Formats: sequence, C-alpha cells, structure tokens
Amino acid sequence: MADELIPGADELLDATDERILTHLATLYTRIDPVPADLLERIDFRLAVAELEADIAELTRGELVGVRGEETDSVTFTSGSLSLMVTTVVSAHRARIDGWVTSPGAEVDAVAEGVTRSVVADDDGRFSLDDVPRGHVHFVVRRDGYRPVITPSMEI
Repeated sequence: MADELIPGADELLDATDERILTHLATLYTRIDPVPADLLERIDFRLAVAELEADIAELTRGELVGVRGEETDSVTFTSGSLSLMVTTVVSAHRARIDGWVTSPGAEVDAVAEGVTRSVVADDDGRFSLDDVPRGHVHFVVRRDGYRPVITPSMEI
C-alpha cells in the first residue's frame, strides 16, 4: 500500500541513491559518531543490572479467550515472587491486568522504549492501559528486596 503512494518505491537502488546514502553515512559519522567504548559500556551496564536484580522465569503461558479478543495469560516466578499477567490486545496497544504476590509492589512494563508503571493494590492486583504492542518485560520493585526482572514476551 505504501509503495503505491511513492512512485518508484519498489525499484532497486541506483548509483545516485548509493552516493546519497554514502554521503549521509559520512555526515552522521562526522557529526554524531558512535562512541568508541559504547559496546564495553553496554556490556558493563548489563552485567551490573544482572547483579542488582533477580531474574524471574516463565512458568506458565496459556491462551484464553475473552469476548472474542485475543488474550494471553503468563506466570513468572523467582525465589521470592510470582507475577501473573493477562494481556488483552487491540491493533496497536494492549491492556495488561496482573497480580503479584507482594501487595504494594511497583510494577513496570517496559515495551518498545515506553515504560508504564503502577503500584499493586492491597491484594497484589494491578492494571496497565495503553501498552504498545511488541516485546515487553516487567520489573517488580519491593521495599527490602532486589528488583525482579522477567524475560521479554511478545504482546
């Protein structure tokens, strides 16, 4: 559909396109170069994050149906915590309803560069609206405990 809006969008790149792209790459390299130590800094930060957090494991996932919408129910566990989430998805967004075994815990849903945060109620329940579709992982924070991070899941 987008190809129909842009004449020639389905054609291969020619020499002029290659020159323009090469010029742009040179310009970006000169104006905003990638730091030489970027990979080392990323590796270091990931190692630190692993030391500071517990990693939850996916223990159960099942598809369930609710009024014709696509839903998915998943449970994550770590040594001191369980987190159950159910997603209800639309075309571009999702609602996440959940329960955590630690009432009052702060739950972050990190999805495609967007973080949605909520505090679980006295029963451990929470709900997050307008979460972008794509990969999402959860971070649970509780007083007196290390944060718990879940693996990513696709919503």
